[in-house]
Amino acid sequence: SFSVLVIFFGLLALAIAASLGTAGSDVTTVCQSEDELWGSEDIRKFYFCLDGDVIADQCDEGYYFVNNATVSGCLPEELMNPSCVNLVAKVPTCTDGTQYQPQPSGNLTNFYVCTNEGVKELPCEAGKAFVDAGGYLGCFQWTQWRSLRNCTDG
Repeated sequence: SFSVLVIFFGLLALAIAASLGTAGSDVTTVCQSEDELWGSEDIRKFYFCLDGDVIADQCDEGYYFVNNATVSGCLPEELMNPSCVNLVAKVPTCTDGTQYQPQPSGNLTNFYVCTNEGVKELPCEAGKAFVDAGGYLGCFQWTQWRSLRNCTDG
């Protein structure tokens, strides 16, 4: 009787974990439009449908996906909303106060840290981007990143 109960709760936990694992991923498995591109929370990525299948793609380095009333496609970073890109990011000198905390990189998903061996560029975990704004510092999920950076329209 006890082992049946343990098996039941084990299967229940697996079912819950499986349903949580797919929550929020519908954007990559369900066509939102047959004739239009749509973006991901990650502003570098976009999707389109081909014969009913969702195809994921990504803009080239230095380009970001925008889909609004006037533009639908990958734009160069110079034309982007400044709160959505790191145009002024540069490799820190590690001598002017930048050595005390991580610094943004031109690559939104990376950041710089100063070490005894010099500057290192490190990546955030998959699905996260680096923020240094409004008292927030670190890697955040893209949805949080957009909110913290006030990046609403690309």
